[in-house]
Amino acid sequence: MGTSGPYSELEYLILAMVGEGVNSGYGMRKRMNVMRGGRWSAESGSVYRVLRRLERDGLVAEARKVGVPNRERTEYELTSHGESTLTSWLTFPPDRSELGFLVDPLRTRSYFLARLRPPEQSRVVKAWLQESKQFVTDLKRDLDAMPNPDDLRNVGYQNLLYLAEARHEWLKKLHSIIKAGSLRSESVELDALTGVAVEA
Repeated sequence: MGTSGPYSELEYLILAMVGEGVNSGYGMRKRMNVMRGGRWSAESGSVYRVLRRLERDGLVAEARKVGVPNRERTEYELTSHGESTLTSWLTFPPDRSELGFLVDPLRTRSYFLARLRPPEQSRVVKAWLQESKQFVTDLKRDLDAMPNPDDLRNVGYQNLLYLAEARHEWLKKLHSIIKAGSLRSESVELDALTGVAVEA
């Protein structure tokens, strides 16, 4: 059983959860459903496919089956190879593609706002701002409710809050451009905000 790698964020996430004792597909899906900010699927098919691949590659091994017959749950544990792969993922510097992968569907939509009339543009971005404000408020509440503010995992969660706050500031800037009625005439400024390169 050799490693076929490279692995996706979802595969490393599941490997790490096994290492932390979240060792069944059911437990992983429960944990993932409360995690925010990732680009992974908590669907059972995705989780079990990943577990089978990690097992085939010798990174995890079946530890035991628990439960009643016909409703047994398989639990996994890291192998020594899985432990070293996980440590390598945690300690190896990220490459540029990881740093540049800042998913934001609103940014993608903003590329095409000029297709709408200015009043509609304003209405749409106002709605985005309202949802964004509520999202930031909810994140702050969740972060304040975490039991130990010094815990490294909570500091990682704070990263999501910083990104959400930055997006909210960007949305305010986008809305101010629209309010000034300059979305079409100041396309260069909008392009700078969205990161789109426009050919002359």
